[in-house]
Amino acid sequence: MQRIRAATAAVALVSEDPSLVDQVVSTVCDETTLAAVHTSFADLLASFATVSPDVVVLDDVSERDAAQEIRQLRRRQPSLHIVYVRVIDEKRSIALLHGGADDAIITGSPTLVARLQAATRRARTVNAGSRIAVGDIVFDREARRVWCAGREVALTPHEYGIVDCLFWHAPKPVGVDTLADFVWGDQSSTNKRTLVQVYVSYVRKKLAKSAKVAIRFARGAGYEFTPVEPEPTKPVVMGRAKRSAP
Repeated sequence: MQRIRAATAAVALVSEDPSLVDQVVSTVCDETTLAAVHTSFADLLASFATVSPDVVVLDDVSERDAAQEIRQLRRRQPSLHIVYVRVIDEKRSIALLHGGADDAIITGSPTLVARLQAATRRARTVNAGSRIAVGDIVFDREARRVWCAGREVALTPHEYGIVDCLFWHAPKPVGVDTLADFVWGDQSSTNKRTLVQVYVSYVRKKLAKSAKVAIRFARGAGYEFTPVEPEPTKPVVMGRAKRSAP
């Protein structure tokens, strides 16, 4: 399967207001942009252990230390695009921008939708330069992140190495020795073939939700991404209706 540049983005929203959640999600979400909703800033920070968003949208209605929030987010991800919404007035908006926010949208602003869409569009454009996709599996070598069917997948270092090698060589198959050398280098192993088979099986399980791609082994060639063939539709057999007894 051919590799393509992947223009995708992930948005994280922090708010307890269902109406704002609905508005933001309906504004930014489509086949290229996903949104995760958190009810507190602490929940957002905890999520960074497994998922790193490209854009964070923060509801400014509650009394929080925005400067501290921005510092904590920047320490975790310097390139993160930070947007505050429902800002009380222009003075507060200016203070947030001086404090390091990328945007601060005042309550009732008619530009809310357009500015959120611009933020996610920018993130997708930036990501298209560093992310590649095979089917619905997206790979970011620089950030060491992998997505499958729109969801980020947590991989161990060796599992990540397997995916990295497959993407590096795609669309060509990768031999067992090449995979072993790429992932484990000069580390001695009694059976490289078994080691590769075990870790490829781990990766297959974690990418099993893909509707478009599977990792297959071609004898004499190696492992490669191949298209998933849709299951054949079973014909519907119509039975004759029984006549009722006279």
